[in-house]
Amino acid sequence: MKGKFVIIVGPSTSGKTEAVKALLARVPNSTRFVSVTTRAPRPDEKNGSDYVFVSRDEFQKSVEAGEFFEYAEVYGNLYGSSKKVLADALATHGIVFAIIDIQGAQTIKKAMPEAFVVFLNPGPIEVVHARMKKIRTDISEEQMSKRMETARQELALADSFDAKVENREGRFEEAVEDTLKIVEGLS
Repeated sequence: MKGKFVIIVGPSTSGKTEAVKALLARVPNSTRFVSVTTRAPRPDEKNGSDYVFVSRDEFQKSVEAGEFFEYAEVYGNLYGSSKKVLADALATHGIVFAIIDIQGAQTIKKAMPEAFVVFLNPGPIEVVHARMKKIRTDISEEQMSKRMETARQELALADSFDAKVENREGRFEEAVEDTLKIVEGLS
């Protein structure tokens, strides 16, 4: 294993995906670790670059074959991290970025203590709620309530990871720069 594994976590709407896109553009010899999921792709997502989209049956076969070092059900969909995909990425890249839910990051950290986890903090729960209402117009009130409860629990864990970066409203570029400094310090 040559590269460093950097996991970006945070509650829904914290800016994880956009932050990783910005980091990939600035960090030479970096790549994104792509998780496997059973959820349907969103209109702007591509199979193989955002996620590997599979059926529940395909996912279960991978679980039974021991291909994941962590997997979880999140909001009714399954997500998993492939051992082989990660090993291949770490062998060929200096930095491998991952966007993984908090539960998965905790599992990975136990299995791989050398993984470095950055919590992207969007601010108070009211900010998360406002962002979620603006971005996720496709979900029911019941789903919104579940996501808000999960976000509360995740925000409570912010200080339990290797680093915390503030991604305040209107200060995204600052959050990316702060994360970049952390990543550069890992070399």
